[in-house]
Amino acid sequence: MTVLAPSRADLRLAAIGCGVASAYDIVAALAALTGLAAIGYRIDLTFSDFLVFHAAARAAIEGKLAAIYDTNALTDLQNLLYAARLPYKLNFRPFLYPPLWLLGVLPFGFLPLGAAATAFLALTAALCAAALRLLKLGWWTILFILTAPAAFWVVIAGQNTFLSVALLYGGFALLERRPVAAGVLLGLLAYKPQVWLLVPLALLAARAWRPLIALAATVIVLCLVTLLLFGSGVWLAFFEAARQASSGGAAIEMYQRVHTHMTTLLAAAKILGVADGPAMAAQLCGSLLAVVAVAWVFARHAASPARTAVLVTATFLVSPYTLNYDLLLLMPAAALLFLHPPAEGFRSGERVVYLAVWLIPNFCMILNYEGLPVTPLIILLFGLVAWTRLAPQAKVELPGPAAAR
Repeated sequence: MTVLAPSRADLRLAAIGCGVASAYDIVAALAALTGLAAIGYRIDLTFSDFLVFHAAARAAIEGKLAAIYDTNALTDLQNLLYAARLPYKLNFRPFLYPPLWLLGVLPFGFLPLGAAATAFLALTAALCAAALRLLKLGWWTILFILTAPAAFWVVIAGQNTFLSVALLYGGFALLERRPVAAGVLLGLLAYKPQVWLLVPLALLAARAWRPLIALAATVIVLCLVTLLLFGSGVWLAFFEAARQASSGGAAIEMYQRVHTHMTTLLAAAKILGVADGPAMAAQLCGSLLAVVAVAWVFARHAASPARTAVLVTATFLVSPYTLNYDLLLLMPAAALLFLHPPAEGFRSGERVVYLAVWLIPNFCMILNYEGLPVTPLIILLFGLVAWTRLAPQAKVELPGPAAAR
């Protein structure tokens, strides 16, 4: 398929818009982190999610493994460890990750909180930039992504989305050239199940056997390492916590606590006044749509930015737990689609969708609060744009597994 570069006018407008958004995000982040001023949203507690990671790492280092998946115990530990910097007493601060992530954050537990959070964000942002270079994105584009509105919320929360972007896009960038390395990166992404869930399905549908085997081997090795380090009790506690978190009641409880940040169909339905049962049904329908879409696209289309964009869109439909900082996963896909328009040019309204995707992380909280949960609609529109880019890119059928990537 022939692709063109955007017009100079499009590039100029995009650069100005992204530059203004990035400048605001940098100033707002510095204001929030230093506590000198409130620009935009008032933020009383920075690195709130990293407190959970750091406390879990401290618990592991101090031999308090039983506290990691005990929500009350871990919350109490955070109130104890970080009392000097907390503006209020924390409540319901669970560690909702598998022990794979405990392994990842363990080294940061040896550092004081401030140094640990700074090192964590700097390292994961650098890995994100390196992965985006594999997509042949220019440094200005990468800078805009790393300072996009979604990235602002990653920094403020101390979340791991920079790392998720690095592993997801790095893995799919290497899928054709270095399939084993791609599988390893995508296997490492298993630390965040709600982002990783559709990845094995995508590789299976694409008949990408070598990456799929490397992915499985990576996950198995990581699980064995965590078993050796932490014992089976931690895994049993995680499975029990995961069972509880997968219930409809847990999803509704999360909605009640952080619904203004949520980007899911479940949250949108609840905000519009839909009862719990129908809201969960809407989420289930979105999940089924996501699974079918990914299986169909990866079975029938070759590697492309549009195919990856469909996958990341589906990721937001399949999980009831995504928040506004997770939207950073969409930004590289949006940049790639914008920078590589089809020969016939952008379709009507396409550029508006890209703009909405870029800015919605900052506005979804206000819109959710005002009863206008449009974020899932914008994500769906973005997925539709990506889907329309797939039509001319039919995948060449391979003769059998031996010839697969």
